[in-house]
Amino acid sequence: MKVVSCRPAWVKTSNRFTTLFAEAVQSAGWKVREFAWSPGGMLAPKVILLHWPDELFTSKNAFERSKVAFKLAMLQMARQLFGVRLVWVVHETIPHDTKGKVDWGKKTFLNELDGAIYLSHASKVAAEADIPELKKIPALITRHGHYRDDMEMPPAARRLRDASLKLVYFGQVRPYKNLDGLIRAASDISPDDIQIRIIGWSKDADFTRSLSELAGTAPAVTLDIRNELVPQLDLERALDESDGVVLPYRKILNSGAALFALSRNRPVLAPRLGTLPELQDEIGRDWVRLYSGADIAEEDLRAFATHLRQSTATVTDLSRYEWAPIGESIGAFFDELTQRRGAKRSSTLKPEAEKTWR
Repeated sequence: MKVVSCRPAWVKTSNRFTTLFAEAVQSAGWKVREFAWSPGGMLAPKVILLHWPDELFTSKNAFERSKVAFKLAMLQMARQLFGVRLVWVVHETIPHDTKGKVDWGKKTFLNELDGAIYLSHASKVAAEADIPELKKIPALITRHGHYRDDMEMPPAARRLRDASLKLVYFGQVRPYKNLDGLIRAASDISPDDIQIRIIGWSKDADFTRSLSELAGTAPAVTLDIRNELVPQLDLERALDESDGVVLPYRKILNSGAALFALSRNRPVLAPRLGTLPELQDEIGRDWVRLYSGADIAEEDLRAFATHLRQSTATVTDLSRYEWAPIGESIGAFFDELTQRRGAKRSSTLKPEAEKTWR
């Protein structure tokens, strides 16, 4: 049986992407199981796939390092004795909000890596610039699928408006999301012109408090920050009540939030970072507007509002982002990695044989 052990796969997280990913891979002929650091989770599958192996890179003390060393030893045993292939979906090379170096354990992890999956060409280029060793790893470039088939409510076409506009940020409330920069950019904007709602959840009470104090200086901004995961239905309603979405990240490689917004036919304003220029090229400038510079500014928000008032596009074409071909490309990649069980990595699939689904 072709079994892939994914972390995460079916467990509930703040991002449904991993479950949609698992469903697509399973539809392509691979049995998907939830990964566990146990003999069953490590030795039974043909492939182990990790989305965010952050703890292998960021251990801070001797106790954490001992746990990481044990986990890396288990991965080595699974590969060398049982021919299990290790694959990393490279969402980012440095865990978000991480301070200082994050290289502990990374070299050993990369030595055990059999394949890397990227969600765009831009993310591969960026990842290899950060970690040159990835250039030696067999790679698949695919896409981040859309969310239309996973909605609580059917997406409605975008409404056309020329009066006061409603913009929304949604998602986790974390420093790298740059919500403080968004609030400062909106401080001189009148709510009669643009209203900005920030809805999301936060695990950092101090950061939430600082945003609340800052929002007191920006009449156009309202906060809906919760201490637990916001139900998807609430997010869908927030997007449907808006005219556009603002994602003012300080750093980003891939953005599931952008695909979620586009899945509900809401244009996106975001920085010219990571995969977002590629997304703009494929989806179109009617739907993806990018700003340059170190931070979002008032003129970026006003330019986005002007665009929204002028645009007549109502439904996003996401045909390139269907999950079925994405799952098929990943399943085929797994087949190639495992076709010679126990073989050396370099003889199984060479890096120059990189596969691309367009």
